[in-house]
Amino acid sequence: MYDICVIGGGASGLTAAITAAEAKPGLRIVVLEKKDKPGSKILASGNGRCNMTNTECLNYRETLGFFSSLGVLARIGDEGRIYPYSEEALAVQRGLSDRAAALGIEIRTDWAAAKASKKDAFVVISSKGDSIEARCLLIACGGKAGPKFGTTGDGYAMAKGLGHHVTKLVPALTGVTVRENIKALAGVRARAKVSLIFRGSEIFEESGIVQFSADYISGICVMNLSRFLLIPEGKSLSDGFDDYIMSIDLLPDAADVERLIVEKAQKPGISAGNLLNSIVSAPLAAYIMKFSKGDAKVAAGMLKDLKFKPSGVRGWEYAQVTRGGVELDEINMDNMESELVPGLYFAGEIIDYDGPCGGYNLQNAWETGIRAGRGMADVL
Repeated sequence: MYDICVIGGGASGLTAAITAAEAKPGLRIVVLEKKDKPGSKILASGNGRCNMTNTECLNYRETLGFFSSLGVLARIGDEGRIYPYSEEALAVQRGLSDRAAALGIEIRTDWAAAKASKKDAFVVISSKGDSIEARCLLIACGGKAGPKFGTTGDGYAMAKGLGHHVTKLVPALTGVTVRENIKALAGVRARAKVSLIFRGSEIFEESGIVQFSADYISGICVMNLSRFLLIPEGKSLSDGFDDYIMSIDLLPDAADVERLIVEKAQKPGISAGNLLNSIVSAPLAAYIMKFSKGDAKVAAGMLKDLKFKPSGVRGWEYAQVTRGGVELDEINMDNMESELVPGLYFAGEIIDYDGPCGGYNLQNAWETGIRAGRGMADVL
């Protein structure tokens, strides 16, 4: 019989286990990790640099304090993004793993939790039939994004089995597929402003680097846009994105582009094509010339409003986070305990939260892990 069982040895699970062990020494804590080592998704985060948090996050200082106590120092980069000082995700993963070991926390790897129930205590059964009992249970095994790291949505079934409701799950922070043939633009990068239009109204706007691939568009600003690309009620996957338009402004800092292009294109020896090649990359210039049919006015309009019809988002394999999860109304957000089942806790991506790129989702993992760890220690 353990005091605490944590399902998931990732960011939120390790943080919760460490916090609980430090708050009340002597607790018997076990962390169940599906993969062969804990924190594998941490190692891949931020392209291997681990964007830990962001200065725009309300409680980022608490996160920095937590990692400082583990001996992991941090530095602030561009746009408030905070990384380990070494800019290596390994520093974060090792800091968590080493502290857990020092506190006597048992970490069982290659242990895939399949079912959880509660009688007098919580019982967790693995896919191989092994079982563990604990007084408190924390489900912190992530969402469905990035299944190669073990996050295949197992926690949602366990949450439902314990009486909780799960909102609709959608891959988020991923590329957007489009109906247009954009193979000619594959490999093109452009600094631009992207907007998402839904039934004539703009619902998202952000500037940044836009990256074109053979059948999808990405870049941080587009990945953030993907969080808002949802299928409306009453529609299916086949027609659910028909009401959306993605607009790309290739000259977000330039005004009166139409006058500039049209006037210059009227001068001898200057064509709309030559002007476009001096403004955007050759593949983009050729794409715009093709659909504007060489009309300078139409080409100028496309520079400021290059429209694409989304056909969906790239799948779970490519998504960074899951949109949707265990309903927040069923969780006490102060200590992350279930409002339905005493002794049951949630932390990290399994809850119905998703933030933009830039450290917000990892901040949610650390922050909810700390709250859950304190909450469990308080009741034991």
